[in-house]
Amino acid sequence: MNRLECQVQSCQHFQNNQCCLAGIQVDGPSARECSQTCCASYEERRPGSAQNAAGQNPSVETEIQCRVKGCSHNSNNCCQAQSVCVGCCSGDVSSKSGTECRTFQNK
Repeated sequence: MNRLECQVQSCQHFQNNQCCLAGIQVDGPSARECSQTCCASYEERRPGSAQNAAGQNPSVETEIQCRVKGCSHNSNNCCQAQSVCVGCCSGDVSSKSGTECRTFQNK
């Protein structure tokens, strides 16, 4: 399990800087820097929709699958970093491409 801090307030799963999903996936197979990664589990919060569509409580601990081959924390497609931060790489995030794994470290 990883400690996950989420800073993407426009995500359907965001609540109090935490994620309501039991696990997320980080993509960016050929990434060489944070901005080339993304949270593939991101879903845009729709106007009028209830927060936390997953129906789960937010948790600091989660499983993180990682498809970023060049990240030093990736081991067999699982993130081994103890603490992970997912944030925004642009001001107005409306898709997963506006997110990034800020914990990424190039091998």
